[in-house]
Amino acid sequence: MLKLDNMDRARVDRLGALTAHVVEHALASGLAWDEAILAFGIAARALAMKASDQGAGAPEQCAAQAERRLKSGMTQSADVLRAWLG
Repeated sequence: MLKLDNMDRARVDRLGALTAHVVEHALASGLAWDEAILAFGIAARALAMKASDQGAGAPEQCAAQAERRLKSGMTQSADVLRAWLG
């Protein structure tokens, strides 16, 4: 189950729905699973740079935060996806 600090249920639901959407598209992409993981890392970097452009911090700070969040996500249980991937 997700262990997302003090995050409210609605936010956890949005994270689960987005995650399920991403997984479904990754599986349908024709990429190998590890290539899809590489794409997630690239997407995380792109999101971090966009956040930096919008004033969230220096590029290095946003990239470091993205890396921490990716690592945190890897500690979560994938069981949460059952509700969305059914």
